[in-house]
Amino acid sequence: MLKKYSSYLLVINMIYHHFIFFKWYLSDQQMQIERAFSLGLIAFLSAIIFILYIHICFFPKKAANAAHIPTFPPLIMLFSLSLGFLIGISNLYVLQLYELPQFFDIFRSNVLGISVIILSFILINFSIKIFIDNDEDPNPTTQSNVLITDGIYAYIRNPMYLALTLFQIGVGISLSFIHISIMAILTVILLHYFVILREEKYLLKLFGEDYKLYLKKSRRWV
Repeated sequence: MLKKYSSYLLVINMIYHHFIFFKWYLSDQQMQIERAFSLGLIAFLSAIIFILYIHICFFPKKAANAAHIPTFPPLIMLFSLSLGFLIGISNLYVLQLYELPQFFDIFRSNVLGISVIILSFILINFSIKIFIDNDEDPNPTTQSNVLITDGIYAYIRNPMYLALTLFQIGVGISLSFIHISIMAILTVILLHYFVILREEKYLLKLFGEDYKLYLKKSRRWV
């Protein structure tokens, strides 16, 4: 119970510090770059502390009959998002090594960003509902008992990971912080090599020919 409530406090702390930074970042208020970087760094560290806490306290330490992935996929996305945020504030307020091409300015849009975030929520809601309908746990650290191939899974095998990627892209767009969206590329790479391929290996061993047939009929992403 203590772990659960501590995690709530940490996520509130993380959201609060990011809110403080972006409340200033999206306003016309002036601030010394040292102060701006400090606010951003505190927000970044709050996210890293949350990621580490959730992984250490809740990720299964003993290998179960499940895919051997390194951590919870949402934590991978949050790490990549936070890394993009750190790179962005470091370049803006400390290093100043480059400027993003003006082309990216078309992606600085609240409406577009929120639309992508809503799409990600719809996608993950449909995905989880299919798991529930099949009496399966969507948590990839648990054992799979049923090969789900209906609904959206008839077309793509990893809609929840696609939703995580879209969520990260949407957050970056809505906050006019394009580094976050760009780092969705890293999210895709990490999810592909450290989660998806391991899950496919596990499911192939578990379901055999049925899974081979499913691989031929569906796509990994889109």
